[in-house]
Amino acid sequence: MRSIGMDVHRDFCEVALVEDGTLRSVGRIETSPEALGVFADSLCETDEVVLETTSGAIEIARLLAARVARVVIANAAAVRALGHARV
Repeated sequence: MRSIGMDVHRDFCEVALVEDGTLRSVGRIETSPEALGVFADSLCETDEVVLETTSGAIEIARLLAARVARVVIANAAAVRALGHARV
């Protein structure tokens, strides 16, 4: 299983990948339907994708959900707050 994180912007997504415990940057992909389709085709059915809550996140999640094991939409502010929480 690979974990893929997507920092979603209006014109592009910054993509990171964790595989076998190693984190690496995949780079940027355009947020156009065509580019996202090519990206989705490169994913495995066991992959898990996390993308931040932003405009367009639902559409991106729907596109990717058909090709991967799980898609999670995360609120970036809430995730950031977890990093500062004392456990």
